[in-house]
Amino acid sequence: MHNAGLGSSVLSFGGWIMISKEIQRAWRNTCKILLNEEIGDLEEYEEWLLNYINPVSFKKSAISGKEVIVSSEKACRDAKYLGHAEMEQYLKTIGTKKFDIDDLKDIDSAVTALQERAYYIGNVVLGNSINVETVNRCINSSFIYKTQDVYDCKFVACSPVLRFAEYIFGGNAIGEASRYNIKTFETYKNVRCMETIRNYVASDCYFTGSLESCGNCMFSFNQRNKNYMIGNHQFSQEEYLKLKGKLIDDIRETLKAKKRIPSLLDIINTNGDANG
Repeated sequence: MHNAGLGSSVLSFGGWIMISKEIQRAWRNTCKILLNEEIGDLEEYEEWLLNYINPVSFKKSAISGKEVIVSSEKACRDAKYLGHAEMEQYLKTIGTKKFDIDDLKDIDSAVTALQERAYYIGNVVLGNSINVETVNRCINSSFIYKTQDVYDCKFVACSPVLRFAEYIFGGNAIGEASRYNIKTFETYKNVRCMETIRNYVASDCYFTGSLESCGNCMFSFNQRNKNYMIGNHQFSQEEYLKLKGKLIDDIRETLKAKKRIPSLLDIINTNGDANG
């Protein structure tokens, strides 16, 4: 953990993590907004939230042996790592070491010399970031948990690649002014939404995809400037809210019982490999 806030703790090297009370409160509030009730602690749903998400990885620093949180498992097998806080030590001992003339006598020697100096950097937390837990590449953000590439955000968990967003859980590629989202993907100004893909300027939507300037839609796709739709069918406001209430109750109770529901990505998966 890097730069953790008060009320948080972690067991070393990828072990069990106590989620801060602030992030738990944000999760519970988001569930109340989207599902009308709280459904339990965040850690009960973490596996479901991280489905289809590239998780952070845990490595050891080649300099100190301490835990380093990085953003990918795709580095080469023999890659070396160091924490951002170890950069000064690296520069003093390795990074500014001059090449010997023998290091440059041929391409193989040059490559070997460069490999000795090449490290991946993790634990990158910059700017005014506070209360962040298990993150990498985090700038000017607060109350963040198991997230990478997050900029100017707050109250985020299990959601990589965000900018100017808040109260986001289990999403990916979240654009500015999105808030109160659970499992949403590639969104912009997506407010109070759950299980959506490529919704832009949308609000109060569930299990929807490719909506623009829409509100109060469920199980609907490829709509523009529409409201009160279920299954791409138009309803009156009264009819919609009555049906929505029943569907939300079922989603919530299924989540409570199973700790997951079929994701929109599961539903559209042509291989039929649903994890819900």
